[in-house]
Order: sequence, then structure tokens, then C-alpha cells
Amino acid sequence: MNSNLQTSKPVKVVVKKKLTIRSVLNLYGIFAIAGMLLSIFTTLVSLNENMELYLKTEEMLKGKKLKEFLAFIFGSAVVYFSLVNIYYYFLEKKHKSSS
Repeated sequence: MNSNLQTSKPVKVVVKKKLTIRSVLNLYGIFAIAGMLLSIFTTLVSLNENMELYLKTEEMLKGKKLKEFLAFIFGSAVVYFSLVNIYYYFLEKKHKSSS
């Protein structure tokens, strides 16, 4: 009786990363901040009576107003991401200590 010996090939185990509420909130924050930054340029585009696109350059943010708006956006981003990640950091820490 002959036995057929075969060696097994190395197997790669691929684990899918779980989609958590924390990652969804971080992704939402990225899109919200990007949308606010994009609004600097897109609110100036409008339609005239002939349904043609035109750029309202007289309403463009300049100088101090632009700096204030950017400071607001980046300040909001820092607060948002800090609160989301600090909350989940302490939530995970509490969950690990109770287990």
C-alpha cells in the first residue's frame, strides 16, 4: 500500500477590518470638513437669466474674512475629531477594564 504524501501550501488568512461607528464618524468628519472647504469656491458659481454658469467674483472671500472662515473650519475639525476619538478611547478603556 503506497501513501500519497502531499505538503500543504502556506495559507494566508485575510481578516476583514470591522466597520465601527468610530470609523464612520471619522469618515463623516472628513467629508464634512472637505465640503466646507469646497464651499469657499462652489457658492460663487451661479446661473444667470440665460441659464449660463458664471462666477460671482465680487462675493469671493478675501483677506480677513477668508482667514476667519478657515480658522472656523479647522477649529471645528479639531474639536470634532478630538471629541469623537476621546469618547471612543475612554469607551474602549472602560470596556476593557470591566472585562
